[in-house]
Amino acid sequence: MAVLDDIKTVLNISDTTKDALLTLYVRKGVTLITAYMNAPDPPVTDPPTLPTDVTTVYTDALIEYVVLCYHKRGNEGIKQFAQGLRSGTYEDGLGQGVKDLLPSPFIRMAQARDGNYVY
Repeated sequence: MAVLDDIKTVLNISDTTKDALLTLYVRKGVTLITAYMNAPDPPVTDPPTLPTDVTTVYTDALIEYVVLCYHKRGNEGIKQFAQGLRSGTYEDGLGQGVKDLLPSPFIRMAQARDGNYVY
């Protein structure tokens, strides 16, 4: 998996001990990016993909997401923290840095029971 090699380069990981964890983050990232993009009827695959493959088209966004998850591991349930004079806030889901690397999501219109679209 080429994206896994890129992630390991960014994180300065040279062995395979973290591959299972990173692969899990990649799968979760693909799912979240697919949901964020609101693509029309994505095919059911494992990992879920848009009609275009997230791992090849949105590689930078996926790498950014996985690196954020890797640095945040162990603090998944924390939204804010304070330690002395140091404090921080974690974002839920896709962070703004990841969203900035993605195009605008598709806009879906709700379809009424009579078949007309609701605006």
